[in-house]
Amino acid sequence: MTAVVTGLSHHTAAHPVLERFALTAPEAAALLERLARSPALAEAVVLATCNRVEAYLESDQPDRAVDEVVRALGDIAGVPADDVRTLLYTHRGPDAVGHLFRVVCGLDSMALGEFQIRGQVRAAYGLAADRGTTGPVLHGLFQHALRTGKRVESTTGVGRAAADLVGVALDAATDLLGPLPGRSAVVVGAGALGSLAVSALRRAGAGDVVVVNRGRDAARRLAERHGARAAGLEDLPGLLARADLVVAATGAGEPVITTGPVAAARAAGTERTTVFVDLSLPRNVDPAVARLPGVRLVDLAGLEARLKEASAGVPVEEAQRIVAEETAAFLAGRHLATVAPLIVAMRNNVLSIAEAEVGRLLGRTPALGDHVRGEVERTARRIAEKIVHRPTVRVREMAAQPDGHAYVAVLHDLFGGAEPVPPEHSTGTETP
Repeated sequence: MTAVVTGLSHHTAAHPVLERFALTAPEAAALLERLARSPALAEAVVLATCNRVEAYLESDQPDRAVDEVVRALGDIAGVPADDVRTLLYTHRGPDAVGHLFRVVCGLDSMALGEFQIRGQVRAAYGLAADRGTTGPVLHGLFQHALRTGKRVESTTGVGRAAADLVGVALDAATDLLGPLPGRSAVVVGAGALGSLAVSALRRAGAGDVVVVNRGRDAARRLAERHGARAAGLEDLPGLLARADLVVAATGAGEPVITTGPVAAARAAGTERTTVFVDLSLPRNVDPAVARLPGVRLVDLAGLEARLKEASAGVPVEEAQRIVAEETAAFLAGRHLATVAPLIVAMRNNVLSIAEAEVGRLLGRTPALGDHVRGEVERTARRIAEKIVHRPTVRVREMAAQPDGHAYVAVLHDLFGGAEPVPPEHSTGTETP
């Protein structure tokens, strides 16, 4: 079996392309269920964020598994499979493990070191576990990855040094709008990013802050925590006419702020500049809004350079060292698991031979006393244990080496046990 990750991210695709493939929560769940039905896949996890869509797979047919992802993403985005294939990166075996560990530590994020990705990975893994699409390999992989994320954070403080997407976005808005104290703001969305935006606006001294959400209860709970007001999505057009700043951060699959309501708000008599900050992909704000007079738009594509500059202080080297160490530890554990049946079989084989020969000897010498019989049995067992000790140590060492399969195969021939993994799927070459 081979672990595989395939997908696209801000590293490999421009934002317009990412937007086309961005998945809402229901779409990510549907993709997961579709992959789970494929006979080419044993396990699957789908990670979908505003800057990446990735499928983590376990399969004994990795090429077919990737083909399934290509077709599924093509169907979702309405893109021919051949075109999708050119956009995707694919990592297998140890490379797939290292990639996930970097992702969960924020080392592959647009906001380098950002802490939210760990929660997103945990949620993706939790969804797959709930749907029964994970098994022993991806369970172990994701649990180890999440522990690695915690270790990197506690050891390096990478999250504390990381650029804050919301903070960077508000800095960009301030450059366009001027100081935020006393400004009126509308936050569309009551999820994680919306909550961060409301908190940041309050710290910045914004005046009237209104939380808008399709579900009023969620808006009300968030607003109450920060001394803000709550409103429903139907109230948004009226709020736009009085807002200096509008932050959009929802999970909607299409724009929730379009030119019509914004143009109507401008026509209602407001002369102030209004800055729209769109933190979502797919976009929550129609890009055409930026062409209206008095309107400025800040989006993820425009924030990329600022985020890179703000990430300069992230302790990347130390974090990468820990990731490499944890990747090696995970792979070593997987390698050992593959030879564990052989070690058990080898030990049982030698011990059973020793016990059989001792039983045969004692059967021919009934006059021996119990004390002598016990000494004979213990001596034979010690000899057997010493015989298997060095091969046991060496098979554990060699199984972790790229060329260790030959050594494992020889021991299998000598001592029996479970069939060794064929070279093309060897733990030393592909399977984590």
